[in-house]
Amino acid sequence: MAKKASLLISIAVFMLFSSFCRAGTNAGDSYFNGVGLAAQGKLEEAKAEFQKSLDDDSVYLYAKLEMHAIDDVLNQKINKETAILVFQGKELATQKKWQEAINLYNKAIKENPNYGYAFVSKGIAYMSQGDLDKAISCFSDSINCCPLFTEAYQNRGVLLEYRGQFNKAIADFDKAIAADPNSYVLYFNRGMAHVYKNQCDLALPDLEKAIELKPNYAKAYINKGVALEDLKRDDEAIAAYKKAIELDTSQDKEIAKDAQASILSLEAEKKKADDSKKDK
Repeated sequence: MAKKASLLISIAVFMLFSSFCRAGTNAGDSYFNGVGLAAQGKLEEAKAEFQKSLDDDSVYLYAKLEMHAIDDVLNQKINKETAILVFQGKELATQKKWQEAINLYNKAIKENPNYGYAFVSKGIAYMSQGDLDKAISCFSDSINCCPLFTEAYQNRGVLLEYRGQFNKAIADFDKAIAADPNSYVLYFNRGMAHVYKNQCDLALPDLEKAIELKPNYAKAYINKGVALEDLKRDDEAIAAYKKAIELDTSQDKEIAKDAQASILSLEAEKKKADDSKKDK
């Protein structure tokens, strides 16, 4: 798996430091619009905007988080004024005014010490600044005070995966998936943890589930190719890589480039093996 390190390294990190950087895309703009509306207390309108942003992988989990928080207010589980403090903090976070955002999150936590959304939002602010210890601590605080706020398991799992603590990450993803079995990103992240552990036989079902839930998920296809290649199922791996190339709509085409390089490598190895047989 070492030869695939450059391909895989970005996968666990794609949620870590990409915070709020997708303005200019339709889905990214919808997310930003939703944050602004939520900060004004216009929760139904905000939820509709977040719903529109779910197609963008880079904001999918953020949008799901905000929608969960809005539902808690609409279902009268959380005081609206307390929630608005966090939404206003999110608006500051989109401007990378991290400390001002954290101050509002702390104010919300003071009003409601068991407010999981505030702890998760605070953790994301620290994560976005690269302070992973404080981020993990915030996610753990959320889990301790509000075990049903499962986004804390997802975010902590990503950081644990990034740190190489794969068994702990998988345990967190297990809990998140149990609560949200239709999240393609959760299956993808758990699958990648298995890939990092060289457990590609366990990774493959998760990557295939992510594809089932999101058929145009290029990241899942390229890493399905990685898993299949590791399992010596080269023809299937090439097919997965070709699908990743077909689905990569990003501007830089990094997925397509990596997939094409993997195909060329597999084809070269196959030709070398065929030539060796002919020589014999």
